[in-house]
Amino acid sequence: MKKKVLFVSLAALSLLLAGCGNSTPAESSKPASSTPTSSKPAASSQQASSAKPSSSAAEQQPVTQVTTPDADGNGETITWDAQDANKEADGFTDAGKFSSTGSYVKFTFTATMAMKARLFVTVENRNSNVWNRETQSGHQSIWYNWYDGDDWKYNVEVNGTAIDQSQMGNYEVNGVEIPMKELVYEDFTITDNKLEAPWFEFNVAQGKNVLRIERNLGYSVNMKSFKVVGKKVAA
Repeated sequence: MKKKVLFVSLAALSLLLAGCGNSTPAESSKPASSTPTSSKPAASSQQASSAKPSSSAAEQQPVTQVTTPDADGNGETITWDAQDANKEADGFTDAGKFSSTGSYVKFTFTATMAMKARLFVTVENRNSNVWNRETQSGHQSIWYNWYDGDDWKYNVEVNGTAIDQSQMGNYEVNGVEIPMKELVYEDFTITDNKLEAPWFEFNVAQGKNVLRIERNLGYSVNMKSFKVVGKKVAA
């Protein structure tokens, strides 16, 4: 009877040793089984590194302009069409009209020298609801709204700097000094229902310049082309 018990104990011991012998591969397999888990961060970090930040909007290309140097080389005149293909615009119609408040157009033009300049705009004539300087009555001059808001029709910027149109001096018409806000269409020669209207003065940088015009209030002016007339300033 004792021999039989001893035989069973040896068999159990043999099974126990066999089980202990198999534990080593099982434990050594843990790093292998954890490999996929540890690879996930590597995969996600690779994806993150390949996801580059979106590039900024492409720089606006200059307009197709005509640059005419002064005879003495101390200035130049730069002109371009209001519907130039490289304009950036929202609510600026094919007729050159700003459809609503906040509508804008933006142009980039280039200059060969730093200048003090004035912007001129070829616009369509308007003969209704115009401002009358003699009676100090009416609705609209070219650039100012007198009737419902009493403010400049447009907000303008050059190279990111707002232009204070209220600081513009008078403009001489037929020997008479007239405030900018009181200039009217009939002050200028009208040909084929168009005229060239002087607007604000500003600083032109050598190289690229960005002009932005945004409608503020009042009757919109229909703009056909732009002209920058400048004189060289010391660098």
